Amino acid sequence: MVISPIDVGYMGVDGAANAFLVRGPQGHVLVECGPAACFGTLEAGLRSHGCAVADIGDLLLTHIHLDHAGGAGHLAAQGARVHVHPFGKPHLADPTKLIASSRRVHGPAYDRFYGDLLPVPETAIMVARDTVWITAGGLRWRALHTPGHARHHVVWMLEHGLERHAFVGDLAGILVPESSHIAVPTPPPEFDPQAWRTSLGRVFAEGPSHLWLTHGGCVASNPRDAEAFLHRALARLIETTEWLEEAAKRQDDEVVAEGLLRERRIAAEQGVDPRRMDEFIDEAFIRMNLGGARRAFLPRD
Repeated sequence: MVISPIDVGYMGVDGAANAFLVRGPQGHVLVECGPAACFGTLEAGLRSHGCAVADIGDLLLTHIHLDHAGGAGHLAAQGARVHVHPFGKPHLADPTKLIASSRRVHGPAYDRFYGDLLPVPETAIMVARDTVWITAGGLRWRALHTPGHARHHVVWMLEHGLERHAFVGDLAGILVPESSHIAVPTPPPEFDPQAWRTSLGRVFAEGPSHLWLTHGGCVASNPRDAEAFLHRALARLIETTEWLEEAAKRQDDEVVAEGLLRERRIAAEQGVDPRRMDEFIDEAFIRMNLGGARRAFLPRD
C-alpha cells in the first residue's frame, strides 16, 4: 500500500488542500477530490503518480463541502464509486441546494475557487454507514460518523498491518503550512461545537498511528504524535468556540476586525509568516466562522 498526497491547487495556494491517492493491492482509491474548479490540477497530480482518473475505482469523501467533494461528479463520470455520509447522498445526486448554499457562503470567490459540482448518478453513490467496514482497492476501510464541522462529516479509518490511518477531513482543523498553527473552520449552517468535541473523542479512542488532514497533509506518523495533535486540535476548538460564542452576539463591523487581529496574533505565535497569514487567515475566514457561530449560538425565529 502507498499513500500519496496530491495538492489540488485550492484557491491557487500551495498546501491549501489535498486529495490522497491510495494504491492498494486491487486498485486505486482517492480520499477527497477538491473543488470542481481544481479538477484539472487533480488530474495532473494523478498523472504524476502514474494514475489516470479512470483508474480510480472508489472516491471516499469526508463530507460534501465543495473544497472536499466538488470534483466528485467528474470522477463518477469516469467510473468511480462515491462513498459519502447518508446525509450527503441526496446533495450529490442533486447538488442544486448545495451549490446555492456555497454561493451564499463564498460570494464572489465561488466561481473562481469552487465551481459547480456535477450531479453524481445515484447508482454510483455508496452510503457510508457508521462503523461499517467496506473494501476498496483491496483494502479495509471503516467510516466513523463525526459531526461537528458538518453533520455529514465522516472520518475514514484504514487499517493496514499495524498501521491505523485516519483521514480526518476538517475534524482536526486546518494546519497552516510551514507552521504549527491549527485554524478551526466553523462555517454555516451545521457547526456544532459539542458534537465536534465528541467526534474528536471518537477518533482519539481509535488510537490512530497516522493522521491525514485534507488541509495539512500527514501531520502524524506514529501514535504518540497523533494523540498530541488531536489534543492540540481540541484545545484550539475550545479556544475558538469560546470567543465565537460571545462574538456571535455582536453585529458590528468591529467584531470582524477584532477576530482577525486575535487569530493572527495566535497564528504569529505558532510561526505563521506574513504571506501565509494573508493566504489562510483573512477577513473572509473570520466572517465565515462568525456565520457558523451565529447559526449555532443565536436563537432562530
